[in-house]
Amino acid sequence: MIVEGVLTLEEVARSDFNRRFVVTLADQSRVEAVLYRGDTLCVSTQVGCAVACPFCASGAEGLSRALTLPELCAQVLAVEALGLSLARVTASGVGEPLHAPDAVLPFLAWCRDRGTPASFTTSGGPLPRLVQFLSAPHNGATVSVHAGLPGTRARLVPKGPSLEALFGTLGEELPKLSRKRRKKVALAYLLLAGENDSADELAAFAALARPLGVAVHLYQHNAVASSSLHGATREAYERAYEQLRATGLVVRMSSQARIEANGGCGTLVAAGTLRRGRERTSS
Repeated sequence: MIVEGVLTLEEVARSDFNRRFVVTLADQSRVEAVLYRGDTLCVSTQVGCAVACPFCASGAEGLSRALTLPELCAQVLAVEALGLSLARVTASGVGEPLHAPDAVLPFLAWCRDRGTPASFTTSGGPLPRLVQFLSAPHNGATVSVHAGLPGTRARLVPKGPSLEALFGTLGEELPKLSRKRRKKVALAYLLLAGENDSADELAAFAALARPLGVAVHLYQHNAVASSSLHGATREAYERAYEQLRATGLVVRMSSQARIEANGGCGTLVAAGTLRRGRERTSS
């Protein structure tokens, strides 16, 4: 039952760090999964995405549907069937996990029970589901913020909760979690040239983030053809890193596996390799 709905798993790209797969589902919908560093599998939770972040390839064609629990589990099982041993899983590929709770919440429990603990990445909404997911059996929750000022957040995460509402919810809920569980929560900040890389923007973000006591993932941008936005220069990226660290935040830089051309989930969508059903293109 667990593998129902999956037709094929096709490897379409490989690099020193990562391997990228296209997963074709029974209805001919296609999603992608990325194996990072040989032991961490990033899976998709939806065909497309409704959050509409302008820098992201995953929602470039809108949302088609959420994946089912068997389709989520089958991404893991299909990669393991290649003889690969997974240490962990992350629901951070195409789609917004909080928009597919009926599949993603039991998937997190399934991963825990089988010894491949799963984390997830979310834009934060709907907020009642964020509260629900924070208490789920996850191995890490990364909340994508990408802004320090309300206008910037509205522009970069147009279908996500507002900056005020998001930090209000986090400020209420994180103190209710155990210390061990709070350590598994982090904020994500994708640095984009001319959008959110100013000193004022970063200072505003730090002022919001610091009281939460969680780490920050400062991401470099993987360029996609569907977006006119660009990542900040390496010099600006390092300057932002030092500015955030100087405020007392724990800041983690993007790993080499994340910043290489083969390191961004959803890029096959922008490249035209995936089609939401009906049409199969060569890869």
